[in-house]
Amino acid sequence: MPMQSYECENPPCIHVVTDKDQRIFAVFVEDWDGNIIFVRAEDILKAADMIRQLIDDNYREAEASQIDYLARRYLNAEPVEE
Repeated sequence: MPMQSYECENPPCIHVVTDKDQRIFAVFVEDWDGNIIFVRAEDILKAADMIRQLIDDNYREAEASQIDYLARRYLNAEPVEE
């Protein structure tokens, strides 16, 4: 089996890093600055379940300015200017 590549070409990226010998894994998010942030798999799975439910309830993923709107209104966050 070839070595897994963890290069992030279109950030943010989600990396699931594994060690076959120890049979362990960890999930990381890589941001635009190359920062690597650990995220518990349990939190990822909960989010995936919520996303599935929202899609089943006919929600759609926000686009463009809608993303900024959600971040401002519900997370009190401002977009980062690149």
